[in-house]
Amino acid sequence: MSTLDEKRSNINEIDKDIARLFEKRMELVAEIGKGKGRTGKAVFDPERENKVIENVSNEVKNPAIKPYAVEFTKDMMEVSKKYQRDLIGEPPVRHIDLPEGLPAGYQGAEGSYTEQAFARIFGNETKARAYDRLYDLFNAISSGKIAMGVVPYENSSTGGVNAVTDMMRDFDLYIKAETEVRVEHCLLGNKGVLLRDIKYVYSHPQALSQCAGFFGNHPDLTECSYDNTAFAARDIAKWGRAENGAIASRKCAQLYGLDIIRENIQDNSRNKTRFIVISADPEPTEGAEKTSILFTSNHTPGALYKILEPFYEDNINITRIESRPNPRRSFEYFFYLDFNGSTSRQNILHALDKAKVSCGYFRILGSYRSI
Repeated sequence: MSTLDEKRSNINEIDKDIARLFEKRMELVAEIGKGKGRTGKAVFDPERENKVIENVSNEVKNPAIKPYAVEFTKDMMEVSKKYQRDLIGEPPVRHIDLPEGLPAGYQGAEGSYTEQAFARIFGNETKARAYDRLYDLFNAISSGKIAMGVVPYENSSTGGVNAVTDMMRDFDLYIKAETEVRVEHCLLGNKGVLLRDIKYVYSHPQALSQCAGFFGNHPDLTECSYDNTAFAARDIAKWGRAENGAIASRKCAQLYGLDIIRENIQDNSRNKTRFIVISADPEPTEGAEKTSILFTSNHTPGALYKILEPFYEDNINITRIESRPNPRRSFEYFFYLDFNGSTSRQNILHALDKAKVSCGYFRILGSYRSI
């Protein structure tokens, strides 16, 4: 049996090999990045990135460490993209332009993660209309009062945001762009309050779920659902009682004069939320690299298989599939599907035409780009 020092010595030698290979890889990354700079091609290529991750995963034979290999590769891809952007000077964000005279909005309050996503998508100078209720935001877009809205769509830890998913079914709106925001939850309290003083913790149900481990370690705390993380922070500040806490962002602590009692209390240190821009405009976004569809499956043997088969045949990578109950038909479901590629491409249109045949209901939710 090797001693601890011998094992560490072996790891040191392996790390030297990794460093040499990393340097070689980054040399190639630089050459590719310069080529992208000359041709104007975007640094981020989702199809290529997914293929790299798949290739590495397939090379790892130990199933116990495959997820870690995928995580390692994703980190490596982030570093590679950053290096390419630094080399060619590509701006990290290309904002969405609004039609002249029409504003955009989001559901929530100042300090919310949705507000952060809004600023990333439209720029810090764009003024937003904030809506208390999700329905009011969707209705404002549908009626033409605002051009676009930003809503949370999916979380890396807890999955789809059901209220938004269901409204995408009920409103005739389309996805124009997406972005991801890192979510770092803090337990907030009024000035001078300690953890032992807090009895009730208010936040959005998704935020509460993302901090399940924290509540497991503090069973004396009572979880209280709220419409929005920022609403929770704003209101506990307004109430001014020591027994009330909120899970929200650091920005909320600054905005509403609260103390950060504990920070980074989410279970997943890589916790991210995917936000989408919605609009009444059905046209694909310029530079679109992803498409979302909504459909129901016919009640015949193999119907769902027949819907998905064309994506395999046309080499289209599906990035998400989710089902939600059909409120009008008991124990039947709507399916939401995201995949790489735009409806401007022939192989995408070919696959969709074949898939529709086995669908009871079918709608394209949009072809859009990442920001």
